[in-house]
Parts: sequence; C-alpha cells; structure tokens
Amino acid sequence: MNHCLPEIVPEKTRSARESAIAFLPDHADFEVSPFGSGHINDTFLITSGALKRPVVLQRINHHIFPDVEALMRNIRLVTAHLEDKKEVYGYRILKFITTTSGKLLTGDPEQGYWRAMELVENSFTHNRLINQTQAFEAGKALGAFHAMFNDFDANRLTPTLPHFHHVGKRLAAFHTILEKADETRLRKSLDLISYTQEFAEKVQAIDRLTDSNQLPVRVVHNDPKVNNILFDASGKACCMIDLDTVMPGCILHDFGDAIRTSASLAEEDETDLSRCGIDIGLFESYLKGYLEKARTILTEKEISLIPASTQILTFTIGLRFLTDYLAGDAYYKINYPDHNLLRAKAQYAQAAAITVKLPEMQRIVLTLST
Repeated sequence: MNHCLPEIVPEKTRSARESAIAFLPDHADFEVSPFGSGHINDTFLITSGALKRPVVLQRINHHIFPDVEALMRNIRLVTAHLEDKKEVYGYRILKFITTTSGKLLTGDPEQGYWRAMELVENSFTHNRLINQTQAFEAGKALGAFHAMFNDFDANRLTPTLPHFHHVGKRLAAFHTILEKADETRLRKSLDLISYTQEFAEKVQAIDRLTDSNQLPVRVVHNDPKVNNILFDASGKACCMIDLDTVMPGCILHDFGDAIRTSASLAEEDETDLSRCGIDIGLFESYLKGYLEKARTILTEKEISLIPASTQILTFTIGLRFLTDYLAGDAYYKINYPDHNLLRAKAQYAQAAAITVKLPEMQRIVLTLST
C-alpha cells in the first residue's frame, strides 16, 4: 500500500510489538513501523523474513468504539458473507489473523485492544482520485460491496455507533456542546454556527425518510472514502478496507460520503476555501461505475436522492468536525490547534459548492439511471 506514515510516539510502538506476539507467537524477530493515515485507530506494519506476507496490526480506539467485541463480530459476519460470494463479488477480502487462543482480539481496556490482518499486497490507496478511470473503479467497488448484501439481513449487525450519519442526532449533539463550549472557540466558530443553523432543516431529508421506513435499511460501510478502497498496480480497485463502521444504515450515506472525498477538488482541510467543491466529471464516472454494480438493487427513491446525498453528507462531516472542535478535539486526531475548525470550514464550503451544482447532478443521475 502507498500510505503516508503518521508520527507515533515510541511507547505506542513498544505496545504494538508486545501485542503482535499474541498473533505471531512463532515469529519473535520482526520489525514494527507506523502505517496508515487514519483519524481514529493506531496502525502498524509488521514485517519479517519468516512471514509469508506482512501483517497489519491495529489498536482499536475503544473510546470511540466501546464495544470492540461487537465491532469484530460485525466484521466477521461481513467478511464471511463476502467469502461465500467471492466468485460473484470479484474483489479481494480482508483476512484477519486469530491469536493462539483463536480470538480476533487481544488486550484490555487499560492497554487497548489489538487485532491483526494480512496485508493486501501490491495494492495502493489514493487520498483523492485524479482521473475518471479511478473514479469509475472506485464506484464499481462500492456498488459491488452493496450488491453483495442485498440478500443479507442488515439487522444481524450491531449498531456499534448508533445514528452514525443521522444529521438530526448530530445536530442535537452539536447544540448540547454549544451550550458549554469554550468562549474562544465559540468566537472563532460564529460563521460556521450560523451556517449550521441556517441549513439544519434542509439537510435532514434522508433521515426523515429512513426514520419513516420509506428508505430500506441495508448493510452500509459508513466510511467509504477513497482511501478505504485499495487499487492494484493496473489501476483497478481490488479491496474495500476499514470495516469498523459497517452497520445497518442507509445506502445513500455511503454514496454521499464517497463522493465527498472521491470527487473533491481540495483536501479535507483545505485553507483556500475558494478551491472547495467537487469535480462533476469524477462524480459522473463514480456514479457510472456504482450503477454498473448496484443499479438492480436500488429503489427509485434512493436513486432520486443521490445528488442530495452528496450535499447532506458533506454538511454532516463538516458538522462533526465543528462539534468536535467545540468539544475540545475529543474525537478526531488533529495535527495542530484549530485543525478541526479548518476541516469544518472546508467541508461547509464544499457543501455550499455542491448546492450550486445539484441541478446538473440531477440531470446526470437521470441520464445514467434510465
């Protein structure tokens, strides 16, 4: 994989080495190095000449995911289902390694919980897509993932993060934090707070339809950003990764969040807000790939809400960044003070740019879906 390497303190690396032994009891001589660029978990790469392939070791952030057993049970159910359908699915599937006692986890609340999986070799990630071919491939990967679970009862999965993308619930949390936020942070956020309140009603359309059972509950990845899709050397998408947030939900949350990253014109924390928006060509190519795999499982109402989903999910992520900033940066990892504030500004700017392009996006959806 082609990941950027985060700065992780030596204590975490030592803890990773100690935990790796539970999964690799016969391999005392191995190297441990930081790996990946995720906001939530700590990830390391384990290499050794004695291993058939490198191992990815992760410490699950149990402050974010308090029920780690349920999280891993969800992943086990999902990967087993994909294995059963691997010939039809056509993509590689994450393979987790058990401890000597046959468990998928080791650790405790004090030291943290660790898991291990085989590295998907000869694969790469992209933080943003750079051409329409990549967008088409990413769209196919997500569409295939969704299609494989059309015959799977989503309620078999545990909602480890209840109401994860529910804007109404996120707004309620935002207002709770607003009442006790630091005065300095409040002053810096006044424009964003005003924007949140102005658009709060308009961005709850998907929530209300889901809550009233007008949209089906499906198996949803919940974090299908482009760097959670691996590509092989030929440029084809080959594997969906980061399954921690796989839960029952609305399929539109996945598509909207995918476009938020896949078709973005700027980084998630872009400082020049005038650059924020989405590339319509990438949106169209992603949608074309997605519909190639998932068109037959989608309802007409789901299809009609595809453009709105991109706006709503971008707003929702901006809201989450803003809420976390006002809460003192309790959820997301940050690289500098006010990082979450800048992320929120960039996401809101992107949501505003998407709003302008909604009529064009609706025309594209109509053309590709009929």
